[in-house]
Amino acid sequence: MNNLAPNTNDPKTILFGKKTGSTTPQKPAAKLILDFCQNNYFLWIAFMTLAGGFLFFKNMTPRADESIHFEQIISILQGNPFPNSCPYLPGYYWTIAFFAHFFHNFDGSALRLWTTILSFFCLTTFFFLAKEIDKPAANQKSLTFLFFPILCPFFLLLYTDVYSMMFVLLSLFFALKRHLWLSGIFGILSLIVRQDNIIWLAFIAGLAYFESYYPEYRWQDIKRWLPKFSVFFLAAILFVAFVLWNKGLVVGDRQDHPFTLSCGNFFFTPFLFFFLFLPMNLANGRKILSFLKRYKIMIPILIELFLVYLFFFEVRHPFNRLGRWIHNLLLMQMDKNLLNQTLSFLVIAYSILSICVTPLRRKSFYLLYPCSILFLLLHPVIEVRYTFIIFSLFILFKEKESERITLFTLATYVVPLLCLLISILDNSFFP
Repeated sequence: MNNLAPNTNDPKTILFGKKTGSTTPQKPAAKLILDFCQNNYFLWIAFMTLAGGFLFFKNMTPRADESIHFEQIISILQGNPFPNSCPYLPGYYWTIAFFAHFFHNFDGSALRLWTTILSFFCLTTFFFLAKEIDKPAANQKSLTFLFFPILCPFFLLLYTDVYSMMFVLLSLFFALKRHLWLSGIFGILSLIVRQDNIIWLAFIAGLAYFESYYPEYRWQDIKRWLPKFSVFFLAAILFVAFVLWNKGLVVGDRQDHPFTLSCGNFFFTPFLFFFLFLPMNLANGRKILSFLKRYKIMIPILIELFLVYLFFFEVRHPFNRLGRWIHNLLLMQMDKNLLNQTLSFLVIAYSILSICVTPLRRKSFYLLYPCSILFLLLHPVIEVRYTFIIFSLFILFKEKESERITLFTLATYVVPLLCLLISILDNSFFP
């Protein structure tokens, strides 16, 4: 009697899972492609959004600091590998200059195209990181990230921030995957774009420890896991060596970027948070009342913060006195008089309380808050771009919210985002 059953010991059967006569069901290629598109529709939305945005800004002359970044790129193409007009290391400029040289196209619209393509990779990284953290909410969180009003325009502009954030997100992704060597390498690459990413590299290393090795702190345990963080220690050594060699943290424009502590960004970030997450914040109202009843200590803490705000929140940096920047106009109103200061702090206080009652998915994710505070205190210029990584990680880390709140949130983004894009294009205002 012939045995019609497939030979499971056949190498071809083992490798490919299919052989003539096999009854193993296989999905056709078209079905696999359709499933991928349905499960990852965000990538198509991101691609079409960036393509439309590129066409919108394609022929726009450089705006605000774009002109400085454009000059840095051109300087590299003219034979100067280490331009020093900006405070950052030239990782972003090297990358854009490489594309321009490789494709022999030095036109401004081409440089904007390379930046837009890199932004798409940043969005892709965010999406797969969101799937790693909370797969059911990946598309939802990624749409919030894509249309985040203060961030979205920078996907299309010649700025270093989105490219820098891409490496931070890649480093976090591989840390969660427990590939710490790769995580450390991408962390080092992030430092070559922006030196202040050393804070986020320390955050990722701490998160990786708490995710995989806490509470292993005995010496025999330390000897086992410490070598896995070797690339992070290498990053720290390289960072210290650079600071000593450079005699400071910034490369260029040192007079406007002194090393000092400032609370400006610390207060401005929760002020923005209130409006950027408005539906979620309003939905947290009852939770906040319960939280205050349970933790009455928060009231004197907020009073102390209000006094700090009154005495130390100052808008004095020359970069924050330029009226064409929207965030500068907001800052000057926040510091105009006692009434404005009080109203602004009420918004700030509400945001702080809303953050307190918004749960994050894992305990290790709460490291975001102390690292964010340190990161914000180290920047003397009050700048909306310093919030990008903080808000992006918050979107990733928070628990999935209802679809209704997400839809309301996206709806609140429509008008301000359109206004920002138009104001950038006609050069009337800049974020």
